Parts: sequence; C-alpha cells; structure tokens
Amino acid sequence: MNTLIIYFSQTGGTLKVAEHIRDGIADMTGQCDLANMNEADIASLADYDLVGLGCPVFYFQEPFNVRSFMESLPQLPGKQWFLFSTHGSSWGNIFPLMAERLKSKGITVIGYHHTYSDSSLPYYPYPAMTHGHPDAQELGEARSFGRELITCSKRIAQGDESLIPAPDHVPEDWVKISEMYTPEFMEQELPRLSIDMDKCTLCKDCEEGCPVDGIGVEEDPPRIQQPCIYCWNCAKICPVQAIEADWEARAAAVRENFAKYRKTLDEAAERGVFRWCIDPDTIDVDDPLYKQLDRKVKEEQGRNPPAQDA
Repeated sequence: MNTLIIYFSQTGGTLKVAEHIRDGIADMTGQCDLANMNEADIASLADYDLVGLGCPVFYFQEPFNVRSFMESLPQLPGKQWFLFSTHGSSWGNIFPLMAERLKSKGITVIGYHHTYSDSSLPYYPYPAMTHGHPDAQELGEARSFGRELITCSKRIAQGDESLIPAPDHVPEDWVKISEMYTPEFMEQELPRLSIDMDKCTLCKDCEEGCPVDGIGVEEDPPRIQQPCIYCWNCAKICPVQAIEADWEARAAAVRENFAKYRKTLDEAAERGVFRWCIDPDTIDVDDPLYKQLDRKVKEEQGRNPPAQDA
C-alpha cells in the first residue's frame, strides 16, 4: 500500500502530528512518505493509494495557501485521502470546507483528526493557552489514528462505504466566522504590515519564513503582504522588529476573546479531551507578544549597543 502525508507547518506542531500519523501508518504498511506541501509533487499523487493532508487552522478555516494547493490538484477520482489539523481553542469549520474542495476533485475523504497545538499571534499574549500541545497523549493518539486508517482504508476499498465518515458537526457561529473571513475582508480589516528600512538589517529571515513568497525587502519599494495568508510569521521572527503594524485595535479585543477561549478549553478539559499544560491564570492578557518582542529587541540592543563612528 503506497501512502503519503502532505503537511503545512510553521511552528512545528502540525509536523509533529504528521510524523506520528506517519509512524502509525508505517506500523501497518512498512511505508509512508512525508512531504512539505510546498515541495509535494502533484504529478505523482495518482500513484498513492492513500494521501493525508494536514495544516493549522487559520481564522476557523484552512490557510489560503492550503486552499490554493487543493484547487491546483488534478482530478483524482476514487482516490482516498484523509485530513488532519492543529488548532487553538477550536478547530473551526476547516474539515467541511477542505472535504468539499477535495470532493470536487473526485477524492473520497476517509478520516479526520484534529489536535490542540501551541499558537501565537502578535496581538495575543504568549505563552498561549494551548502552550505545551500537542502533548505526549495527543501524539500517541495521532499514531493510533494512523494505524486505524489503514484498516479502514482497506475495508472501504473492498466496498464497505459505511466506514466513510462525515466531518463532526460544526457550531453555527464557527461556520459564520469562517464565512466572514474572506481574503477581501481580511485585506480590509486586518492590520497592514510595513517594513521600517532604517531598522531592517536585510537578514531576509522574513522572506525565508513567508510561506507564500509575499516579501521582498530589497525591492523598490520593499514588498510585503503581496500575497499574504495573515499568519504574521514575518512580524514574529524579525530579529529587530523591523516589520511593523498597528496591533492596538486587535489587542483591545483580546481580553474578551481570551475569556471565550478559556471557557471553551475549560469545557473541553471537563470532557477529558484537553489538558492544561500551563496555568491559564499565569498568562498576562495585557502583555501581547508584539510588546514582548519589542522589549526583547531593546534589551538586546542595550547589551550590544551599535559601534560609534570614530
């Protein structure tokens, strides 16, 4: 049985889950290839009996680059795929949306798996409420999911279509949020980034860390957010905080959102599907990541002041 897992991961959480699902599949078949989405060979997908596609949840849906990847797929009638995701407090509407896009390519989705994972946004405090995830139990569950997939896949291939699952029910408010966050809405409503070239050292970490090649620091004028999936990775990894935005409006809503997310996670913990790896009461809601990073840069500059011209 020829199998492949394709993943998009930025902070490593989705990759960890992908690796453990791979190990579970390999336990049963002795083989499972693993490929970064940006390096996946679309032309070879028809050669696989089972393919997995995994990514983090962005704004209650799949990231736009993952959506573009699915739209670029050829028709693959009768092929079996599975989906997995990593997320913060909720997994949103991601599985129904992704399954529908794959269905349009003739693909049958035979399994779904989601996992809590650490996350960070510039206007939220860090550590996040899901800090420490995926934990050992979740990674073990991912491996078990991989093993179970193979048994399920073989039975479906033999004609037992009763084993083909539908995505879990998604609350209506999750659906509405995913519908609201269109590329056009996000371009208008989310913070716009700029590069302070007086601070920029041309290290190009931002270019290398952008999953959609949306940054060109040496272009005239410097290019940023062209295109953009609103991951804010560039702003988080810039070593001198040269990528700037007005985060204040988003940060102002964090306290209210934090209370909602904590309630969701507390309820999940009561059901036994989530474990707190950090005491949420120790998280300073009024200290967003962008302020933390700015302090870090200033402290580093204080320890290593620039040399003075003679």
